[in-house]
Amino acid sequence: MATTHSHGTSRQGQVVGTGRLVRKDLTVFTPRDRWWVTGAFLMAALQTVRADELYFVVGLILAGALAVYVPALEWFHETDSLLHSLPVRRGTVVLARYVSALLAGGVALVVWVGAGWVLRPLLAPDRTGPAMWMTLEGLLTFASAFALLAALFFPLYFRLGVGRGALAFLGLLLVLVPAGYASAGLAWGPAAAGASLVLPSSLVGARVSALVGAVGPVLALGAVLAGIGVILTSSGLLSAHGLRRREF
Repeated sequence: MATTHSHGTSRQGQVVGTGRLVRKDLTVFTPRDRWWVTGAFLMAALQTVRADELYFVVGLILAGALAVYVPALEWFHETDSLLHSLPVRRGTVVLARYVSALLAGGVALVVWVGAGWVLRPLLAPDRTGPAMWMTLEGLLTFASAFALLAALFFPLYFRLGVGRGALAFLGLLLVLVPAGYASAGLAWGPAAAGASLVLPSSLVGARVSALVGAVGPVLALGAVLAGIGVILTSSGLLSAHGLRRREF
């Protein structure tokens, strides 16, 4: 009984610690900065909403900016070491970062869709088919792409810090994106016979669309969410391992 009680207390303490760290992140992200980020996104959205791919990339940039804002600010002010000196487990620090990132991705997804609907009158009148942000496939592609990017970035961040971690992340993308095209049987640049440029979102979007077509929207939604959970859980374990090996 004592072991069970201790285990339950430990879990409760982790939940409480995670909640406090997430609230701390929200406090650091001041209202002034929120307005600045929102304004920058809306300016970019005005320029890109007519082009699905560009608007998709702008939405991912917003999600990434929201997810790394607090870690980058702590790194800039050299206070990140203070975070890891708090009386909380390092696993709790990792969990809180992932929870904050999920909240950031969710907010970015809502803003991406909401701004799209607000700016819908700017879409070309002769457009055929719905915009990417109007479809289930588009929403799942956005969520999957953000989860993949977060799963790659955070283990590097926790092992190397923001600065070196960001450089390693960019280097990793330079390797993985071409590999993704190759594995999908796609080619860089315009294909032969005047085919159009292959879009980066197709690396994820083509697979999501195929899944929706094969099993239907409900099962596809469940499968994608389960896949995101597995990817982020695996990434979190790598992050926790990297943080334990890191010295401050």
